Amino acid sequence: YRVPGECMQDVLDRLLGEMRKAWRFRWYALAAGWGVALAGWLFVYSLPNEYRVSARVHVDTASMLSPLLHGLAVQPNLNQEVKLLAKTLLSRPNLEDIARKSNLDLGGLTPVEKAHLLDGLQHSIQIKNAGTDLYVISYTNPKPGTAKEVVQQVLNIMMTNALGTTQQSSAAAQSFLKQQVADYANQLNEAEQALARFKRENIGLMPSSGGDYFSQLQSAQQSREQLQNQLAIAAAQEQTLSRQIQAMKTGQTPVRPEADPQVQAFNSQIQNDQQQLNNLLTQYTAAYPGVIDLKERIGLEKKQRDELIARLKNKKTDTFDPTNPVYQDLSMQLNKTSVQIQTLKTQITQIDSLIAKLKSKAGQMADIQAQFEALTRNYQVTKKQYDSLLSRLYSAQLSQSAQTSGNPLKFQVIDPPVIPLAPSAPKRHLMAFMVLIAALGAGGALAYLLAQLKPVFLTRSELTEMFALPVIGAVSFAATPSFTRNRSAKLTMFWVGCAVFVLAGITAILFANEGARLVQARLLGSVL
Repeated sequence: YRVPGECMQDVLDRLLGEMRKAWRFRWYALAAGWGVALAGWLFVYSLPNEYRVSARVHVDTASMLSPLLHGLAVQPNLNQEVKLLAKTLLSRPNLEDIARKSNLDLGGLTPVEKAHLLDGLQHSIQIKNAGTDLYVISYTNPKPGTAKEVVQQVLNIMMTNALGTTQQSSAAAQSFLKQQVADYANQLNEAEQALARFKRENIGLMPSSGGDYFSQLQSAQQSREQLQNQLAIAAAQEQTLSRQIQAMKTGQTPVRPEADPQVQAFNSQIQNDQQQLNNLLTQYTAAYPGVIDLKERIGLEKKQRDELIARLKNKKTDTFDPTNPVYQDLSMQLNKTSVQIQTLKTQITQIDSLIAKLKSKAGQMADIQAQFEALTRNYQVTKKQYDSLLSRLYSAQLSQSAQTSGNPLKFQVIDPPVIPLAPSAPKRHLMAFMVLIAALGAGGALAYLLAQLKPVFLTRSELTEMFALPVIGAVSFAATPSFTRNRSAKLTMFWVGCAVFVLAGITAILFANEGARLVQARLLGSVL
């Protein structure tokens, strides 16, 4: 059992032992580091410069005409149009146009080379949405002027296609609507002529405003029943009036005092005076002179009415008086009832004739009604569709007029493309530092690998652990003065080499751009 401290000590001892073994191959490690570093730095310096040009554009989709044309014209979904425009901007015809206008040589290329060039251009141009209605267009190219020109051409095509696409869509929609309106106008005209011709050919058999055949027949029968009831009531009333008049002529009807005009006049006067008395009592007391006089007058009027009623009751009715108001009133009612009966009989006769006519032409009228409803339904459907298409056509024309007056998509270039002064890639300082780290790692890895291929035992414990045998003794190395001086000189040379290597790495990192210009100038000169 070992404590954690002892385990850590064993690990440290083993690590130091491996480092001492690898130390034997330090010159190989230094040479490998120099080789990897020089090759890596040469590769980094030979990479061509990449210049990235970007532009930011804001697309204003909030048109001032939108609230004014709400409900009158078709408003396109401008946000959807912008997204579709961004997706379809890098189509093959647009890419060819961009390449041609950006001085990219397409004339001397084979079809395969041209396809590769356009594919690379499509993947290199990036269009990203950087927020609400804000787009960033970027492109990277070894030539800064070409990169700037490509971004500028993308902007030009984006603004040109925005207006062209909207107007082409509006024109296509109008053309389609005009054709549909013309077709439905012809259908509507044919439906109107067919309906008018059917009405002329079936005059007298068409359903009236009262409804269809069955509704008219049912309504006529119900009207006949109502007239029959009214006729029965009028006949009964006529008989009653006739009996009353006959009784008055024979003197068998008692006199009714309440029907006498004079009695009715007294009642009316008493009622008016009583109403006037009630009004006075709401303002004055019973001792008021006006109230007293009015009470006396009402009492006198009631006395006179009672005396008149008594005389009428005692009046002899043996003789018939044609001027009797009651008799005259009954006669007038009898005459009106007789006229009403004759009128009802005439109406019943007309209703019977209509019912007979409807029943005789029941089948024909039902067929005509069905045909008429079919023609009317066809006409109404056609007219509704025609009105809808005509309204849509007017809306489309108004929309095109609004678009012609001003493009609803407003492009504002916030950051225009400019020629960059410094390359954006590659990151040579970072890459040179990574090469230095890789060179150090490669040297250390080589020394460790050689130490594993050519192992040695540095301590007695290693021998004991390897062979499981006791070590009898150890012979110490006795270094001569010349050997010590030689070893010190070699060690000094090694550390000087390491220092030079580190200084070279720092120089390569700090002056990466200058080194790249020198290497690329040398490579370009050798190529030329």
